[in-house]
Amino acid sequence: MRVLVTGGTGSIGSVLVRSFLERGDEVLTFGPTSYPGRVADIAKDITIIRGNLAYQSEVFNAVKNHRIDRIFHLGSMLSLPSNANPWAAFQVNVVGTMNVLEAARLFDVPQFIFTSTIGTYAHGAGEVVTDETLQRPATMYGTGKLYGENLGRFYRTRFGLDFRSVRLPSIMSPCAKVRVVAQYNSWMIEYPILGKPFPCFVTPETKRPCMYFKDAVRAISTIADAPADSIAMVNYNVGGLNPTPSAKDIELEIRKHFPGADVTYEPDPVVMKFYETAKTVTFDDTCAREEWGWMPQYETLDVVVPDFIREVTKNPSQYGLA
Repeated sequence: MRVLVTGGTGSIGSVLVRSFLERGDEVLTFGPTSYPGRVADIAKDITIIRGNLAYQSEVFNAVKNHRIDRIFHLGSMLSLPSNANPWAAFQVNVVGTMNVLEAARLFDVPQFIFTSTIGTYAHGAGEVVTDETLQRPATMYGTGKLYGENLGRFYRTRFGLDFRSVRLPSIMSPCAKVRVVAQYNSWMIEYPILGKPFPCFVTPETKRPCMYFKDAVRAISTIADAPADSIAMVNYNVGGLNPTPSAKDIELEIRKHFPGADVTYEPDPVVMKFYETAKTVTFDDTCAREEWGWMPQYETLDVVVPDFIREVTKNPSQYGLA
Protein backbone atom coordinates (compact mmCIF):
# COMPACT_ATOMS: atom_id res chain seq x y z
CA MET A 1 0.00 0.00 0.00
CA ARG A 2 1.27 3.48 -0.89
CA VAL A 3 0.83 5.84 2.07
CA LEU A 4 1.30 9.61 2.22
CA VAL A 5 1.91 11.14 5.66
CA THR A 6 1.77 14.92 5.94
CA GLY A 7 3.92 16.02 8.84
CA GLY A 8 5.78 12.75 8.46
CA THR A 9 8.97 14.04 10.08
CA GLY A 10 7.12 15.40 13.12
CA SER A 11 7.00 13.89 16.59
CA ILE A 12 4.11 11.50 15.87
CA GLY A 13 4.42 11.39 12.08
CA SER A 14 7.99 10.07 12.16
CA VAL A 15 7.01 7.19 14.45
CA LEU A 16 3.95 6.46 12.31
CA VAL A 17 6.18 6.35 9.21
CA ARG A 18 8.41 3.76 10.87
CA SER A 19 5.41 1.61 11.74
CA PHE A 20 4.23 1.63 8.12
CA LEU A 21 7.68 0.66 6.87
CA GLU A 22 7.75 -2.25 9.30
CA ARG A 23 4.56 -3.65 7.84
CA GLY A 24 5.79 -3.29 4.27
CA ASP A 25 4.01 -0.16 3.05
CA GLU A 26 5.56 2.26 0.58
CA VAL A 27 5.77 5.54 2.48
CA LEU A 28 5.93 9.15 1.33
CA THR A 29 6.07 12.23 3.56
CA PHE A 30 5.01 15.77 2.76
CA GLY A 31 5.91 18.95 4.63
CA PRO A 32 8.70 21.41 5.40
CA THR A 33 10.81 18.62 6.93
CA SER A 34 11.69 20.72 9.96
CA TYR A 35 13.36 17.83 11.79
CA PRO A 36 14.92 15.55 9.15
CA GLY A 37 17.09 13.89 11.80
CA ARG A 38 14.09 11.95 13.04
CA VAL A 39 14.02 9.96 9.81
CA ALA A 40 17.72 10.18 8.84
CA ASP A 41 18.30 6.46 9.33
CA ILE A 42 15.32 5.51 7.14
CA ALA A 43 15.56 8.34 4.58
CA LYS A 44 16.69 5.93 1.86
CA ASP A 45 13.58 3.81 2.43
CA ILE A 46 10.98 6.57 2.11
CA THR A 47 10.16 9.37 -0.33
CA ILE A 48 10.45 12.79 1.31
CA ILE A 49 8.53 15.52 -0.49
CA ARG A 50 9.33 19.02 0.70
CA GLY A 51 6.35 21.31 0.44
CA ASN A 52 3.92 23.68 2.12
CA LEU A 53 0.36 22.61 2.87
CA ALA A 54 -0.83 26.14 2.16
CA TYR A 55 0.31 25.91 -1.48
CA GLN A 56 -2.37 24.04 -3.36
CA SER A 57 -0.21 23.15 -6.36
CA GLU A 58 2.48 21.60 -4.17
CA VAL A 59 -0.09 19.45 -2.38
CA PHE A 60 -1.83 18.48 -5.63
CA ASN A 61 1.44 17.53 -7.32
CA ALA A 62 2.48 15.35 -4.39
CA VAL A 63 -0.75 13.36 -4.59
CA LYS A 64 -1.11 13.37 -8.40
CA ASN A 65 2.43 12.20 -9.11
CA HIS A 66 2.15 9.18 -6.82
CA ARG A 67 -0.77 6.79 -6.81
CA ILE A 68 -1.68 7.20 -3.15
CA ASP A 69 -3.86 4.64 -1.38
CA ARG A 70 -4.10 6.38 1.98
CA ILE A 71 -3.43 9.88 3.27
CA PHE A 72 -2.63 10.44 6.93
CA HIS A 73 -2.95 14.18 7.49
CA LEU A 74 -0.89 15.10 10.56
CA GLY A 75 0.81 18.25 9.29
CA SER A 76 -0.10 21.43 11.19
CA MET A 77 1.07 24.37 13.27
CA LEU A 78 0.63 23.62 16.99
CA SER A 79 -1.18 25.54 19.72
CA LEU A 80 1.14 28.28 20.97
CA PRO A 81 2.72 28.97 17.54
CA SER A 82 -0.78 29.14 16.06
CA ASN A 83 -1.95 31.63 18.67
CA ALA A 84 1.18 33.70 18.13
CA ASN A 85 0.66 33.77 14.36
CA PRO A 86 -3.01 33.01 13.61
CA TRP A 87 -2.64 34.20 10.01
CA ALA A 88 -0.01 31.58 9.20
CA ALA A 89 -1.97 29.00 11.19
CA PHE A 90 -5.05 29.65 9.07
CA GLN A 91 -3.09 29.05 5.88
CA VAL A 92 -1.45 25.85 7.13
CA ASN A 93 -4.16 24.31 9.31
CA VAL A 94 -7.32 25.43 7.54
CA VAL A 95 -6.40 26.08 3.90
CA GLY A 96 -3.89 23.24 4.08
CA THR A 97 -6.51 20.73 5.21
CA MET A 98 -8.83 21.86 2.41
CA ASN A 99 -6.00 21.41 -0.07
CA VAL A 100 -5.25 17.86 1.06
CA LEU A 101 -8.94 16.88 1.04
CA GLU A 102 -9.35 18.32 -2.46
CA ALA A 103 -6.30 16.39 -3.64
CA ALA A 104 -7.79 13.20 -2.23
CA ARG A 105 -11.07 13.89 -4.05
CA LEU A 106 -9.58 14.90 -7.39
CA PHE A 107 -7.01 12.11 -7.56
CA ASP A 108 -9.19 9.30 -6.20
CA VAL A 109 -7.47 8.54 -2.92
CA PRO A 110 -9.69 5.94 -1.23
CA GLN A 111 -9.04 6.83 2.42
CA PHE A 112 -8.18 9.94 4.46
CA ILE A 113 -7.17 9.81 8.13
CA PHE A 114 -7.11 13.11 10.05
CA THR A 115 -5.66 13.87 13.47
CA SER A 116 -7.65 16.33 15.52
CA THR A 117 -7.24 17.42 19.12
CA ILE A 118 -8.76 17.64 22.57
CA GLY A 119 -8.27 21.37 21.98
CA THR A 120 -11.56 21.49 20.09
CA TYR A 121 -13.16 21.38 23.57
CA ALA A 122 -12.76 24.39 25.85
CA HIS A 123 -15.46 26.95 26.63
CA GLY A 124 -18.16 25.30 28.72
CA ALA A 125 -16.89 21.77 28.18
CA GLY A 126 -16.47 20.91 31.87
CA GLU A 127 -14.26 18.25 33.43
CA VAL A 128 -15.65 15.33 31.38
CA VAL A 129 -16.00 15.46 27.60
CA THR A 130 -17.54 12.86 25.32
CA ASP A 131 -17.93 12.70 21.55
CA GLU A 132 -21.28 14.46 22.03
CA THR A 133 -19.92 17.40 24.06
CA LEU A 134 -20.31 20.78 22.37
CA GLN A 135 -16.99 21.82 20.80
CA ARG A 136 -16.08 25.46 21.39
CA PRO A 137 -12.28 25.81 21.14
CA ALA A 138 -10.28 28.56 22.83
CA THR A 139 -7.23 28.50 20.55
CA MET A 140 -6.52 29.07 16.88
CA TYR A 141 -5.15 25.51 16.71
CA GLY A 142 -8.35 24.01 18.13
CA THR A 143 -10.46 26.18 15.84
CA GLY A 144 -8.60 24.96 12.76
CA LYS A 145 -8.85 21.33 13.82
CA LEU A 146 -12.59 21.60 14.38
CA TYR A 147 -12.91 23.01 10.88
CA GLY A 148 -10.98 20.00 9.59
CA GLU A 149 -13.27 17.56 11.38
CA ASN A 150 -16.40 19.14 9.92
CA LEU A 151 -14.97 19.59 6.43
CA GLY A 152 -13.87 15.96 6.40
CA ARG A 153 -17.32 14.83 7.43
CA PHE A 154 -18.75 16.90 4.56
CA TYR A 155 -16.36 15.28 2.07
CA ARG A 156 -17.40 11.88 3.41
CA THR A 157 -21.10 12.66 2.92
CA ARG A 158 -20.89 14.66 -0.31
CA PHE A 159 -18.11 12.87 -2.19
CA GLY A 160 -17.92 9.43 -0.60
CA LEU A 161 -14.37 9.90 0.69
CA ASP A 162 -13.60 7.45 3.48
CA PHE A 163 -12.70 10.16 5.98
CA ARG A 164 -12.00 9.20 9.61
CA SER A 165 -10.39 11.14 12.44
CA VAL A 166 -9.12 10.78 15.98
CA ARG A 167 -8.97 13.54 18.57
CA LEU A 168 -5.72 13.11 20.44
CA PRO A 169 -5.14 14.39 23.96
CA SER A 170 -1.76 15.84 24.96
CA ILE A 171 1.01 13.53 23.71
CA MET A 172 3.84 12.37 25.96
CA SER A 173 6.77 11.92 23.61
CA PRO A 174 10.56 12.27 23.55
CA CYS A 175 10.18 13.73 20.05
CA ALA A 176 8.59 16.99 21.17
CA LYS A 177 10.44 20.17 20.18
CA VAL A 178 7.80 22.90 20.03
CA ARG A 179 6.46 24.23 23.32
CA VAL A 180 2.70 23.82 23.57
CA VAL A 181 0.28 24.28 26.47
CA ALA A 182 0.60 20.71 27.79
CA GLN A 183 4.18 19.93 26.78
CA TYR A 184 5.22 19.93 30.44
CA ASN A 185 4.14 16.29 30.65
CA SER A 186 6.87 15.19 28.21
CA TRP A 187 9.65 17.51 29.33
CA MET A 188 9.03 16.62 32.99
CA ILE A 189 10.31 13.15 32.06
CA GLU A 190 12.77 13.96 29.29
CA TYR A 191 14.79 16.71 31.00
CA PRO A 192 15.76 14.65 34.08
CA ILE A 193 16.83 11.77 31.83
CA LEU A 194 19.15 14.19 30.01
CA GLY A 195 20.38 15.73 33.25
CA LYS A 196 18.77 19.08 32.48
CA PRO A 197 16.81 21.27 34.93
CA PHE A 198 13.14 21.66 34.11
CA PRO A 199 11.33 24.87 35.09
CA CYS A 200 7.78 23.59 34.74
CA PHE A 201 5.56 26.25 33.18
CA VAL A 202 2.31 25.16 34.88
CA THR A 203 1.30 24.76 38.52
CA PRO A 204 1.86 21.39 40.28
CA GLU A 205 -1.87 20.61 40.34
CA THR A 206 -2.42 21.28 36.61
CA LYS A 207 -3.97 18.33 34.77
CA ARG A 208 -4.53 17.72 31.08
CA PRO A 209 -5.63 14.37 29.56
CA CYS A 210 -2.59 12.77 27.97
CA MET A 211 -1.50 9.79 25.90
CA TYR A 212 1.82 8.06 25.32
CA PHE A 213 3.08 8.54 21.78
CA LYS A 214 3.11 4.81 21.02
CA ASP A 215 -0.61 4.65 21.78
CA ALA A 216 -1.20 7.69 19.56
CA VAL A 217 0.42 5.86 16.65
CA ARG A 218 -1.63 2.74 17.44
CA ALA A 219 -4.85 4.76 17.51
CA ILE A 220 -4.16 6.29 14.10
CA SER A 221 -3.29 2.93 12.56
CA THR A 222 -6.19 1.11 14.21
CA ILE A 223 -8.88 3.48 13.00
CA ALA A 224 -7.43 3.30 9.48
CA ASP A 225 -7.63 -0.50 9.48
CA ALA A 226 -11.09 -0.72 11.04
CA PRO A 227 -13.87 -2.12 8.81
CA ALA A 228 -15.81 0.61 7.03
CA ASP A 229 -19.11 -0.48 8.53
CA SER A 230 -17.74 0.06 12.06
CA ILE A 231 -17.24 3.79 11.53
CA ALA A 232 -20.35 5.67 12.66
CA MET A 233 -19.16 8.59 14.81
CA VAL A 234 -16.46 9.48 12.20
CA ASN A 235 -14.58 11.88 14.53
CA TYR A 236 -13.51 10.14 17.74
CA ASN A 237 -12.03 10.95 21.12
CA VAL A 238 -9.21 8.52 21.97
CA GLY A 239 -7.95 8.35 25.53
CA GLY A 240 -4.66 7.36 27.11
CA LEU A 241 -3.56 7.57 30.73
CA ASN A 242 -6.27 6.93 33.28
CA PRO A 243 -6.74 8.62 35.68
CA THR A 244 -5.28 11.83 34.28
CA PRO A 245 -2.05 12.64 36.16
CA SER A 246 -1.15 16.10 37.43
CA ALA A 247 2.19 17.76 36.79
CA LYS A 248 3.15 16.83 40.36
CA ASP A 249 2.18 13.19 39.77
CA ILE A 250 4.58 13.04 36.82
CA GLU A 251 7.33 14.69 38.84
CA LEU A 252 6.97 12.15 41.64
CA GLU A 253 7.06 9.26 39.17
CA ILE A 254 10.24 10.43 37.43
CA ARG A 255 11.87 10.96 40.84
CA LYS A 256 11.54 7.23 41.44
CA HIS A 257 14.12 6.81 38.66
CA PHE A 258 16.01 10.10 39.04
CA PRO A 259 15.75 11.17 42.70
CA GLY A 260 17.89 14.24 42.10
CA ALA A 261 15.78 15.59 39.25
CA ASP A 262 15.95 19.40 39.17
CA VAL A 263 12.27 20.32 38.77
CA THR A 264 10.85 23.69 39.74
CA TYR A 265 7.53 25.39 39.03
CA GLU A 266 7.43 28.71 37.18
CA PRO A 267 3.86 28.99 35.79
CA ASP A 268 3.58 30.90 32.54
CA PRO A 269 0.64 33.36 32.71
CA VAL A 270 -0.17 32.82 29.03
CA VAL A 271 -0.35 29.05 29.44
CA MET A 272 -2.30 29.23 32.70
CA LYS A 273 -4.83 31.53 31.04
CA PHE A 274 -5.51 28.68 28.61
CA TYR A 275 -6.32 26.40 31.55
CA GLU A 276 -8.94 28.86 32.75
CA THR A 277 -11.11 27.69 29.85
CA ALA A 278 -9.68 24.19 29.24
CA LYS A 279 -10.84 22.35 32.37
CA THR A 280 -11.17 18.85 30.93
CA VAL A 281 -9.80 16.08 33.13
CA THR A 282 -11.60 13.02 31.72
CA PHE A 283 -11.50 12.38 27.97
CA ASP A 284 -14.28 9.86 27.37
CA ASP A 285 -13.55 7.58 24.39
CA THR A 286 -16.47 5.16 24.69
CA CYS A 287 -17.40 5.43 21.00
CA ALA A 288 -13.90 4.49 19.80
CA ARG A 289 -13.84 1.52 22.16
CA GLU A 290 -17.27 0.30 21.14
CA GLU A 291 -17.12 0.95 17.39
CA TRP A 292 -13.60 -0.09 16.41
CA GLY A 293 -12.11 -1.65 19.51
CA TRP A 294 -9.78 1.09 20.72
CA MET A 295 -7.87 0.20 23.89
CA PRO A 296 -4.70 1.98 25.09
CA GLN A 297 -1.72 -0.13 26.14
CA TYR A 298 0.02 2.56 28.20
CA GLU A 299 -2.54 3.66 30.77
CA THR A 300 -0.45 4.47 33.85
CA LEU A 301 2.69 6.43 34.64
CA ASP A 302 4.48 3.38 36.04
CA VAL A 303 4.25 1.86 32.56
CA VAL A 304 4.89 5.02 30.54
CA VAL A 305 7.92 6.41 32.38
CA PRO A 306 10.19 3.31 32.19
CA ASP A 307 9.43 2.91 28.49
CA PHE A 308 10.09 6.62 27.90
CA ILE A 309 13.46 6.24 29.63
CA ARG A 310 14.34 3.22 27.47
CA GLU A 311 13.49 5.07 24.26
CA VAL A 312 15.55 8.14 25.15
CA THR A 313 18.59 6.13 26.26
CA LYS A 314 18.50 3.56 23.43
CA ASN A 315 17.48 5.74 20.47
CA PRO A 316 18.48 9.36 21.21
CA SER A 317 19.28 10.24 17.60
CA GLN A 318 15.84 9.05 16.48
CA TYR A 319 14.31 11.67 18.76
CA GLY A 320 16.78 14.43 18.02
CA LEU A 321 18.37 14.06 21.44
CA ALA A 322 21.82 12.76 20.52
